[in-house]
Amino acid sequence: MSEQTCEIDFVIPIHNFNFLNQIVVEAIDKLYYPRTIFIITPQKYINKMILYSVNWEYNTNIKYISDETFFSQKYGLSKSDIEKWYTYKDEQSREFGWWFQQIVKLGAFENIPNISDPYIVWDSDLIPIQKWEIYPTPHCSHYTFAILQESAKNTWNVEEYKKSILRLIDMEAEEPVETGTFVPHHFVFHHKVLQCMVETISQKTNVSWLQSILQLSNDCYRFSEYKCVATYMNTYYPELLHYYPFTEYGKKGIRYRESSSIVNQLKQWVEKEGDISYAEFYDFVLEYYDSLPSYIQIEHIE
Repeated sequence: MSEQTCEIDFVIPIHNFNFLNQIVVEAIDKLYYPRTIFIITPQKYINKMILYSVNWEYNTNIKYISDETFFSQKYGLSKSDIEKWYTYKDEQSREFGWWFQQIVKLGAFENIPNISDPYIVWDSDLIPIQKWEIYPTPHCSHYTFAILQESAKNTWNVEEYKKSILRLIDMEAEEPVETGTFVPHHFVFHHKVLQCMVETISQKTNVSWLQSILQLSNDCYRFSEYKCVATYMNTYYPELLHYYPFTEYGKKGIRYRESSSIVNQLKQWVEKEGDISYAEFYDFVLEYYDSLPSYIQIEHIE
């Protein structure tokens, strides 16, 4: 698939506006030349992003969608309606927005008109440095994501993932054949896979799949949309489940669960406040690291 024939859309949920937005959008544009990048974000950030993106370097068509009304047309539900199904139990609970982004990723196929099949979901804090081929090529006929994470944060998270997936789809959570986890922070979503999975969930629970997932928060602390879909695909659509092993790209990546140190280093290096381009970030990586990482993920930037 060439740059001229690419008809694939990317979906990026963004929970807050920060300097990584430009870097990630420009990186995806440069490496994957999608047809459209759909940015799903609160309405209060959309005008700000439109204004700032005037100075970004990209060729892709970018469309912004308010997450407050994302499920309104098909389901008649606002974001605040959906939040009523969420339960905060204690300090170990993940916030509602974390759960909400997962259903946005899963629901894009039926809530974004004419979105490509498949489409690529990309987490807003994942910066690709070395390109891994996602689209089919003359040497590979299928779509392929990369296993980027070697292991979960802790055993407790693993057990919570298992519990929530078993409860939702009656299946034991799967992991890649070799090392790594099915939480790759990007994924290839095929419409027929998602359609079948959400129908399975709704038939099992007798409520909408949206409500089923949010109500997991009543007694499950963690859920992974990626792991859930990969588990479902491994049984029902194994011919569509293709991924690069962790050793190919994941092992060479760097993930910052605490962002302050690397962010301070980056801002000192560029010697400016505000926008940072992907080109500037790439130059920083060349100077700052002894060898070129495959990706850098910087979490929890406010």
